[in-house]
Amino acid sequence: MATAKSTSTSSTKAANDAMNASDIEADIQRIREDIAALAGSLKNYGSGKSQEYKSRATAAGEDLTQMSQDALDDLTRELKTYERALTDEVRRHPLQSLGIAAGVGFLIAALIRR
Repeated sequence: MATAKSTSTSSTKAANDAMNASDIEADIQRIREDIAALAGSLKNYGSGKSQEYKSRATAAGEDLTQMSQDALDDLTRELKTYERALTDEVRRHPLQSLGIAAGVGFLIAALIRR
């Protein structure tokens, strides 16, 4: 009788081991599926954030370009204003302007010779 008892115990143990192994394999498969789903979710999230940052960078670049163009336009207008003022001043006092230009030229030539 002792042998029959140990045989039934070992077959029960083998069945429990097989059942536990299949449960573990099923759990591992569920974990793999969960990890794959999580990886997909992270990929989608990253893709969305990437598009968001790309659009922000594009908008910032366009704003910076527009600001630079505005600053250049302002400087061009200011330079034209100074040019007109200088032209008007030279027309009002031509001899004085010629004397100043000659004096500045003489100073530059003296500095260059050294």
